[in-house]
Order: sequence, then C-alpha cells, then structure tokens
Amino acid sequence: MKAHVLHEPELEFRAGNRHVDPRYGIGVFGPADADSPTAPHRIPVALVGPAQAADGIRSWLQRCQDRIEAKDTKAGQENLHQPFPGFSAGSPFGSELVFDDALVREIPERQLRRLARANTASATNEAVEIYSEAARSLAETGRCRVVICARPDELNDREGHTPSAESSAEHEEEQDERKGGGDFHNLLKASALTLSTPLQLMRKETWTGVPAKTGTQTARPLQDEATRAWNLHTALYYKAGGTPWRMPRHSSDLATCYVGVSFYRTADGEELHTAVAQIFNERGDGVVVRGGTAQISKTDRQPHLTLSDARQLLLDALAAYRTTHGHPPARIVVHKSSNFTTGESDGFHEAADARDIDHVEMLWIQRRGAPHLYRTGQLPPLRGTTVRLDPHSLLLYTRGSVPYFRTYPGMYIPQPLLIRPATRSTDLLTAGTDILALSKMNWNNAQLDERDPLTLRTAYRVGSILKHVPTASRIATRYAYYM
Repeated sequence: MKAHVLHEPELEFRAGNRHVDPRYGIGVFGPADADSPTAPHRIPVALVGPAQAADGIRSWLQRCQDRIEAKDTKAGQENLHQPFPGFSAGSPFGSELVFDDALVREIPERQLRRLARANTASATNEAVEIYSEAARSLAETGRCRVVICARPDELNDREGHTPSAESSAEHEEEQDERKGGGDFHNLLKASALTLSTPLQLMRKETWTGVPAKTGTQTARPLQDEATRAWNLHTALYYKAGGTPWRMPRHSSDLATCYVGVSFYRTADGEELHTAVAQIFNERGDGVVVRGGTAQISKTDRQPHLTLSDARQLLLDALAAYRTTHGHPPARIVVHKSSNFTTGESDGFHEAADARDIDHVEMLWIQRRGAPHLYRTGQLPPLRGTTVRLDPHSLLLYTRGSVPYFRTYPGMYIPQPLLIRPATRSTDLLTAGTDILALSKMNWNNAQLDERDPLTLRTAYRVGSILKHVPTASRIATRYAYYM
C-alpha cells in the first residue's frame, strides 16, 4: 500500500491562461469566455423582496463594483483569502450588473406579516406563491438575465435552520441530507423551472454582513465580505450564461461527456426513486435529464435502474449533450454514488454502442465509509492524496491540507472518497485526477477545495428541487436553474 499525491489541477481562464486558484485566475486573467462575443458583459438583474431588502441588495451590489480587500491572514497564508477585484466593465470580470427600477417587485409588508403569523407549512407555500408570481412577471419582460430574490426573514422553515449559503458547502450538504427537503429555497426553485431566466436567492446576512441567529442558537458561520462577493458574483456570471473558468483540454484529449447519475425520492411519500443525470463537458456547461423510476435492490438496499432504463437515460443524456454542444462526445465517464449492477452496466454500454462511442468509464464513488489516513503533525492529509487499496479501489482526498494555502482551510475533519471502477480499462490515477479537477467546477464557491466532483455535487441539489415537480411537467435543462 503506497500513498501518492496528485498535482493540483489547473483551471483555464481568459486567452488560455491557467492557474490552480479560481480567484487568482479571474483576478489576473479574467473569465474563460471573456473574449467571446456571447460573454455576459452587461447583466440586467431583477430584484424581488421587501423594499428595504431590495434597496440593501442593490446598495451592496453597487459597492461590489469596486475592490474589496481580503480578510487578514497569518503570515505565509496570504493565498487563503483573495481580495475581490470588483465587478464592473473595467474590472477583470469585464462585466457589470445593470439595475432598473422597473425590474423591482416589492413584497408588501402586510403580506410578510401574514407569513409570520401562519404555521410553517402554510407560510412557506404562501411565500413561494408570492415570490414565484413576482419572478414570473419579471422574467416575462425579457429584460433581465437573473432574478435575485431576498429570502423573507419571516419564514421559519427547515432551510432557515441550516447553515447559510456562505458557510461550509460540505457541512451545508450534510445538514440538508439530515433535515430533508420542503424548504422555501427548493420549492421556489421548483416553481421557477419554466421561467426564461434563473433565480438567485440571497440571505440578509450576505448583503448586511451581520450574522443571522436562529432562535437561541449561535449565529451561522459567515464568511468575510470579499469571499461573499466572490461567490455571489461568480454565480451570477455563470447564471447569466458566462463561463468563469473551465477544465483545460489538450488538443489530443478526447471530448468527454461527464455524467452523474443520482436518485431522489418523490415528495408524495411513496417509496419511489427517480433517476436523474447531470451532464457536463470540460467547459462546465451543465444539462439535467430526468429518467425513469428506480427500484430498491434487496441485496444492497440501494436504488438501481433496469437495463432498459439505464440505456434510455444515457441515450437521453447523449442527445442533450449533442443538442447543447453540436457534436457527440468521444468519451463517456459515468459517476454514480451506488454500485453498478450488471443491468446498469450493460444498459450504459448499449447506449454508447448505439452512438458509436468506444470509450466508456463507469465509477462508483462512495462518500461515506471509506478508511481514513492520518498524517504526522496537526494538519490532515494533503488534498490530492491517493492510496491504492487494492487493484480495484482508490482512496482519494479531495479535501485536505492545501500547499497553495499552506494550511487546511476546512472546519471539519476531511472525509475521503472511495473510487471503484465498474469498467476494466479504467486507470484509477487518471480517474482520480479527473475527479479532483471536477471538484473545482462549482460556481457557487470560488475556493478550490470542494469535496465532491461536480457530477455528484449536483445530485442532492437537483433531486431536492425535482422532487417537488410532477413527473410529466416540463423542466429547465440548464444546471444554472438548480444552483
């Protein structure tokens, strides 16, 4: 048994320039698509919320047009926090937010007071209806690229008790998995999947910088202002159609379609699991495809697809990829959080054969139950540390101590991933490098050390929204609508 540390994957920015840190890359070179004629150089934004919140958001976003200094750090750890360069036509982003009083929908105070008096379920449903109608009226004008919604303080739903969007993404996901769905965020996103523009929800603490408290509990962790500005504006740039950064691809590399297969339980209480595929290329262009109903296996108690449903799901995914990119991929990489049955493997291979795609890799990525490593000293293992446990399994730390930061930036003990290939030709170190690179493709977080690859990072987010959408309903296919 021998440990090997993978190099930190580089990302590509303007004019093909590369760097390991998304913030440094944008701050010095600019977004990957900065020179493209379709890059979002002007982003008209609409605002929904109480008058005071709409004014506060607009005021803070206008402040973010200028540079925001980084949080003070220990000597030698200056890379951990980066200054925000500003978001304007003259900044490295080369893009500006455009505001218009006609693109504001104020939620009357009387409606908010009614929400505060109602029970949680009624208040949440009523708030979703109010905000959804306002967002729809704005989207129908055809004049905005993103609708920003201020989350109402009066709600006391499940989402109100989870960490803020600016806190640890890994901790947020674990909390959400324990709490379950049914919150304002998921229901509102579900109701907006037919709009012509995506939504961006914001909490009050994001623009005020004042940590929120939930009853008698301590305040949720709140990141510094520069980091909040990085995360929000990167997300807005992506939702407006931009490409902040992408995975570099050499001319000799095969065009790859990355597919994350996940399952979610329907919200009606029935024990049904629906499959969903998240499809991405190296640019990070994301497409969501909904599949058939999965069944719980008596062997491993995990949801699985039949051969025919697996075949159809991948065929639909490849069709969406071709529609989006104008050509089929030469290579397919399928990530799944449960084991591959023989039927699933055969179904995915049949779909690839039907489209004359020779290169297919299938990887079972376990997020829990993997053995842990311990490193001499106080810091955890390096990010990128791998251990070949046997010929068919690889331990990979996608979170850990980061040499570029000269520290471990997380709040919790990092949990490694366990990677098991379902295809014989898979090179485990190459697969680990891909997964490490895909862990950096999250435009809700401009820091470089996400735990999950994008293919699986989207699994909970997409499923928690689609569970509230009837199976026959039309849904948005752009991933920007779900983040």
